[in-house]
Amino acid sequence: MLPTKILKLRLARIAKGKSHLSTQDKLMLVSMDSPDLSANFFLRLFKVSLPKQWKFKHETDEDILYTTQLIQLIENELIPAYEFHARKYAWYEQCVMYQLNYVVQQPTSQQINGYVRQLESCLDQQPKIDLLSYFQQHDPSAAHAIALAKAYAGAGQYSQAIEQYEWAAQHSPQRNEVAFYAYIDCLLHRNQPNYQPDVSDAEYAIALLCQYRQAIDQKTYSKILHNAVSTLLPREILQTRGSETNILMDVGRGLNSLGKSLGGILGGREFQIPYSKEVIASAPQLLTDAVVLESLVQSSSMQHALQRKVTLTKDGIEPQSAESLLINLWRSIQNNVDILTLLLEQEQHEQLIHRLTQPILVDRKKLDLGGIHTILEHGLMHYLGDIRLDKQHAERNSLYEQRDVIVAEMTALAVWFQQGILNSYLQQQSHQLQQIKTLLYSQFDEMALSSGLFAYQFEIQKRVHDLSNWLQRKLEKGNDFDKMQAAWVTLRELSHFDSDEGQDKINQIQQNLEKYKMMRLKQILLDSNQSEILQQKQEEK
Repeated sequence: MLPTKILKLRLARIAKGKSHLSTQDKLMLVSMDSPDLSANFFLRLFKVSLPKQWKFKHETDEDILYTTQLIQLIENELIPAYEFHARKYAWYEQCVMYQLNYVVQQPTSQQINGYVRQLESCLDQQPKIDLLSYFQQHDPSAAHAIALAKAYAGAGQYSQAIEQYEWAAQHSPQRNEVAFYAYIDCLLHRNQPNYQPDVSDAEYAIALLCQYRQAIDQKTYSKILHNAVSTLLPREILQTRGSETNILMDVGRGLNSLGKSLGGILGGREFQIPYSKEVIASAPQLLTDAVVLESLVQSSSMQHALQRKVTLTKDGIEPQSAESLLINLWRSIQNNVDILTLLLEQEQHEQLIHRLTQPILVDRKKLDLGGIHTILEHGLMHYLGDIRLDKQHAERNSLYEQRDVIVAEMTALAVWFQQGILNSYLQQQSHQLQQIKTLLYSQFDEMALSSGLFAYQFEIQKRVHDLSNWLQRKLEKGNDFDKMQAAWVTLRELSHFDSDEGQDKINQIQQNLEKYKMMRLKQILLDSNQSEILQQKQEEK
């Protein structure tokens, strides 16, 4: 820092030469012992360096007077001109700290509010946090606590942020939805196993979200609820969600589909059945009971919560393992969600225990996909065989026609599944989710159990919703490629439903695929050229 006498002269020079001095000239005058304002651009690159720490003087009144003028220059001109560097090295925070120590030692509420507003654009690092902590101590308010919480969260100090958000909520006359979502976000980022005894951060976050009524920003609410469920559910469940396909591959498939469509308009015919393993794999997958039950077996927190909720030895009832009780509870909920009312009422626990200790018959059979299972597992070419066809074969038209029969039949299957079975299943799961949300959070005290049950049901419902939308988008595109990808995904997911009509449709498609396969085998071209085979394999990606 320059001696005060020199700083005084430099500031006077800046005041007189405002019209012709550049911002860099002013920086050089207040930060360099021997500034050369005549230096050209390249010399300045080597000579001029931006300060990291301003060493303000404060020993005398004159020091404070001219340092205050320097601070005005820094805030008004230098910080806007060198914003990135100034934010990184907390220039504004340094200025405010000096003023609080030597100029405005007893700031008013209005002054503090002004400082807090200015600090909002500063980086969330320790100097900013220190200032906001000071303001909260000297003028405590919900607004200041929220500002401090945001800074803590930005710095990754989630426990401190949570503490400030909770203080703000307790001292605020009305709820602050933005702050509430930020608070939930901190809980999810911290994600500790014990927010309170037997309740994790994620479980508590889900409980709060389910109890939150009449959210104004529904989009943000839905997004953060989804994040909360994602945080609570195990990785094995999350890995089976839908995913984005490769953009470049999408463009390639789109161009290929367009080319074939144009070829069809010009009279050409297509003999290949559209199939893309990547697109099929990217589609949302339904979350089945078998997968949920396998996950519940590993959920010790939910099992222990259920044990705490009910009395396990009463009136001669044999004690059951927590694992089997939880599995039976889940199966009972899927059959009739009203069983949750027995959980809510203490006097009904004996009846609940009796229900949970009885064997529950699961009468649901998976549909038989036959050879279609091989296609879904290993690809269409694995099923059909890596062969090159004779384009001049006498029965080529029959192959075209059989291909069209399969495309039409499978497209009809996808429409039937999406509009009938899937939409009906979606309504059922949506109703079930709402029932769980209403019943469990009206007066339920075991958050580990209630949040876990809600999370799994939420994931089931969302998978159905996402799959239905995905199928609809594909079917509405109008080209054979997208319709067929919807059909392959339909076959993959239809197998989880017990439907005689669905099995009949699968059998018919299987017969037509087998017929198509036999036709291809009769039209083999014995040639060493493998280009057509390679092209078909490429199109499966």
